[in-house]
Amino acid sequence: MPPTTTTTAGWLHRPLPRERPHLTRCTKNVCSAFLTLLLVAGVLLFVAYLAVRPHRPRFHVTAFAAAGIQQAGAAVVLSGQLSIRNPNQDVGFFYDRLYMSVLYRQYGAVVKDHDLAGGAPMYQPPKTTSPLAFEGVAVPAGPATADMARAAAEAGGAVEFTVKVRSRIRAKVAVWGFHWHPLHVDCDVAVGSDGQLLPEARQKRCGIDFL
Repeated sequence: MPPTTTTTAGWLHRPLPRERPHLTRCTKNVCSAFLTLLLVAGVLLFVAYLAVRPHRPRFHVTAFAAAGIQQAGAAVVLSGQLSIRNPNQDVGFFYDRLYMSVLYRQYGAVVKDHDLAGGAPMYQPPKTTSPLAFEGVAVPAGPATADMARAAAEAGGAVEFTVKVRSRIRAKVAVWGFHWHPLHVDCDVAVGSDGQLLPEARQKRCGIDFL
């Protein structure tokens, strides 16, 4: 037992415990090993990321038609097709249910949350293109369809829509899957007075966001 000392005030003070060099060395070795493992894991993940180099999926509008757009006071029936391209060599994509909405000018969503891909989740392998077709999607007669008929009758006859797709997406590399992320896609399309997709809008790449 270490000796004690007495001060003039009468308080007893114990000396500080002696350091244990073997415990200090052990702690330093454990910390060094942990930091080394952490650094090696980070380097391996970075190398794997560079090797895979994941790219975003690409959405395009390949077809779009608005039947009955010339007739004021009548319903407009939308049909068309989107395509999803997975450009990655080793990365596949899982999609949750895909929903499509169509917006028109100040009238907002004239079609809301229409199920694509049969309303079922979808897996897309690497280096593939998947079509998403829709048909018979009706816009009820009303102020929006009357405005479409007026726009189609004007000089040039271009009627513009915004097609929005929302879903969740998850990447898959070999047997490893990553977290789900929200997916938002915006496609600008325009049809002529005959209701058919204008050439300049065909195969136009859509904007994509994961927020």
